[in-house]
Amino acid sequence: MSIEKIDPQIFFIYLFQDDPKKSTMKKLERFHMAKRIDRAKASRSLVLTVSSSQYLMNSDRTLILERGITAIEGSWKQNNLMGETKFRYGRILPPLLASNPVNYGKWNLLSSVEAISASLIITGFRDFAERILSKFSWGHSFISLNMEILEEYAKCKSEDDIKNVVDSIA
Repeated sequence: MSIEKIDPQIFFIYLFQDDPKKSTMKKLERFHMAKRIDRAKASRSLVLTVSSSQYLMNSDRTLILERGITAIEGSWKQNNLMGETKFRYGRILPPLLASNPVNYGKWNLLSSVEAISASLIITGFRDFAERILSKFSWGHSFISLNMEILEEYAKCKSEDDIKNVVDSIA
């Protein structure tokens, strides 16, 4: 008996803060790998947001599979327009290095596609994350820069475990 492999749905809230030609999520949308949604629909999914106090963890896998995952696509240089919006399933990513050309090697300045891919790897959807990142010439760099720490985050069973990993890289 074969097990059907299902990829989670990828969503994004587009804030119109940057050049749409450079938007990583708009590019995924062109490949039919992501769908733009509004704030109300996003609240039904797991939302990656810096305003959350809860880290994304491997245990969020079922939530992502059932409800999808949403990125907020905006510019780091502008105010987020989402403000301190709280989401029922809001999560923040633990620290990771950016590989995108604008912020290469900087901590926590990930593009939306890097954030989505990191979330997918942490929650056990590595193949899907690699397919998404393959659409970007620099995508493979994200995995090579972060794979060791992503694997550590994926092993974490609690917020305290994640904080211990974060402390070990500081």
